[in-house]
Amino acid sequence: MYRQGDVLIERIAELPEAPLTTERLLVRGEGRNHGHFMSGESVEITKVDDGALTEGGGIITHYLNVLNPCTLEHLLIDSSEWTGEHTAIEIPPGTYRVVRQREFDPYAKAIRAVKD
Repeated sequence: MYRQGDVLIERIAELPEAPLTTERLLVRGEGRNHGHFMSGESVEITKVDDGALTEGGGIITHYLNVLNPCTLEHLLIDSSEWTGEHTAIEIPPGTYRVVRQREFDPYAKAIRAVKD
């Protein structure tokens, strides 16, 4: 399991059938022109469009098939420069789901996506 800000990458046993995407942006930040990107040539990325949830209520955004080690990076969207906020994380070969974390706000009595 790997966490970078509001993104959680969890190993799974097998990938669901779905078309691949060439988009490397996994989760966009909340208005500060940054996002969590996968880099490396040997990763197959599937985008989830139906808003699937984990058993704990996290929002599944993508599935990853990592064939060779790749990197999860926190970059500026326009320039692809490191934001300085999160260290890059190497992801070893395997199959994973990408989860955008959610949290309960007891004051608003609402569940919302974690904002990084």
